[in-house]
Amino acid sequence: MEKFIPHIYTFILPLFLGNLIHMFIVKGNYLQNIAKPLSIALFGSGKTYRAFIVMPPICGISSLVLRSLILHDPGYFWSFSVGFSLGIAYLIGELPNSFVKRRLGIQPGQHHSRYKFAQYIVDKSDSLIISCLVYFFISDISAGTTLILFAVSFVIHIFFSWLLVQIRIKKSF
Repeated sequence: MEKFIPHIYTFILPLFLGNLIHMFIVKGNYLQNIAKPLSIALFGSGKTYRAFIVMPPICGISSLVLRSLILHDPGYFWSFSVGFSLGIAYLIGELPNSFVKRRLGIQPGQHHSRYKFAQYIVDKSDSLIISCLVYFFISDISAGTTLILFAVSFVIHIFFSWLLVQIRIKKSF
């Protein structure tokens, strides 16, 4: 388990903090000038430049600070780079699902009426799959630990999605 601990500060918490801070920025409608859709036709109106400008640096700074303060890791550039890369990977991981949903006429935040559970699983795992793959290739993590990291992150993602709906930060679970 000790070998898993650094991944909490490099992977789980930076992505969580990046998503949470981005969610508050979206909810508060801050940085409106960069909240322009990437492509309404391809991904809908919810995938914006703001996410790509805000989330990667937050993930990078979070990784750097957490690894520096808690793990006493002097690899500042590596820590920031990994967090930044994971922020980008997470956002890119959401795009194929949004593309497919727009083609099927599914509105943002909604699910297909016949395949609601499958769509829910895809919504909660798409970005984590890409993030885990990127992390696997840029770090010293084993395939088994990557699967555990995915499973733990998936459960945390579901819990916090539910919690954010309960406190009215997000509209749908």
